[in-house]
Amino acid sequence: QTMETYRESIRHAFTYTLSNGAIEGMNNKIKNIKRSGYGYRNFYNLRARILISYKLTVSRHQPRPLTFEDEEVA
Repeated sequence: QTMETYRESIRHAFTYTLSNGAIEGMNNKIKNIKRSGYGYRNFYNLRARILISYKLTVSRHQPRPLTFEDEEVA
């Protein structure tokens, strides 16, 4: 019964390469900065710290294709 309920979602998971992993990683980084930096003088300092941290670690990779069929086979 569970398989029938989620059949379409499972099919999409095997068809598309989309993932929310990058956003989840960014949210985790922001939470860690907030936790370790408890007591920032104001919101603007906290915001600047988050932006600096993100800009220093952002990757410059090419986006993945939307579907597995669009990927080039090496």
